[in-house]
Amino acid sequence: MPVDDDIAIDDEATADAPAFRRSTRGFWLVTGSILLGCVFILVEIFANFGTKDTIAHAEQTLRIAQAAAERVRAADGSYAGADHTRLAVVEPTLLWVPGAEASGGLEQVSVASGGSSWGAAVQARPRACFYLHLTPSGDVFYGVGTDCSGREALQATDPRW
Repeated sequence: MPVDDDIAIDDEATADAPAFRRSTRGFWLVTGSILLGCVFILVEIFANFGTKDTIAHAEQTLRIAQAAAERVRAADGSYAGADHTRLAVVEPTLLWVPGAEASGGLEQVSVASGGSSWGAAVQARPRACFYLHLTPSGDVFYGVGTDCSGREALQATDPRW
């Protein structure tokens, strides 16, 4: 087997060379980015911690409003009489306002009758409202938006929130 004698290792040249150190900059960039992302996610979780309870409360308020409107419909045969004054008598636990006025909170319901349909809106947060729209055929529609009036709730067409 041939031996390559042309390659010579210079021990003196390698002895004087400084030792190569690997940089850990990439490791710290990745680790720092992951930690920063984790901190951001935790802040978002705790900042929105009460949101699901607020949404559930708004939906429950609309279910109570729906039951009150259904009682008026059963008595009268239509939703036409299910206005804010009548519903205040039927369900006194909630604060009822006319459909032209906006709901101001979770316990305040803005209601409107449009022909034979009925709509209710509840404000969950500022500029975040939930709608309920009942039709004479028994269909129930839901919606969300920023205008918390009963009139706006009459436009809801989604089959679920």
